[in-house]
Amino acid sequence: MAETTTETTPDAIGYGFAEIVALIAMQQGDAATASAEALRVGEYLDQQTVLFAGASSLVARGLATVDDDGALSVSGPTAAVAAVLTGAHRRMEITLLTPQQTDSVIGVESDDFRLLFQPRTYLTWWAMAQRPDISAAEASLFVVEEHIRANPVGGAMIRRREDESGETLYIKREGGSWTIGLSTAAQEDVTERAGLDDSALLAEIRRIRQDA
Repeated sequence: MAETTTETTPDAIGYGFAEIVALIAMQQGDAATASAEALRVGEYLDQQTVLFAGASSLVARGLATVDDDGALSVSGPTAAVAAVLTGAHRRMEITLLTPQQTDSVIGVESDDFRLLFQPRTYLTWWAMAQRPDISAAEASLFVVEEHIRANPVGGAMIRRREDESGETLYIKREGGSWTIGLSTAAQEDVTERAGLDDSALLAEIRRIRQDA
């Protein structure tokens, strides 16, 4: 399948799960498989019916074309989505918690693109470009701040999916400052620290991201 990329990324475009499968299948490899797992469609990658349904939907919506050999091509914002999913080196999972529900945002980053994916019903994903004027760590902090502003008793969890230790950063707001907790897959107890300001929290986010 051919792929044409541009430097244009969307503010927000919705994709069905079959469409996501078709985009990821455009370039197979470890990065594509990891992105499929992050977006909860890994089990569909080898299902031709789902792949064809996704490709058909993309073509019907004008988001893809098919050449004379039957190869799927994408351009513009959708090409950016395909490129980041098949070439990502980092996938940050931000879980947003309230007493009533749990939501999530997946930050997917390649050398050329940084996109946020937010799930909706029926495995529909909204793809949004991260703000180019701030770092990826600052974008994660912004997501958490907006969530806590709307849900003062809520919290968040951040982890890098490539980190085999499973280290997770837990975040909540208490008394005008941040309280964080840390755990790993091998550590059941959460170690807490209170009284962090925005700069200290940002440093913790950069550490969990494993920024150079």
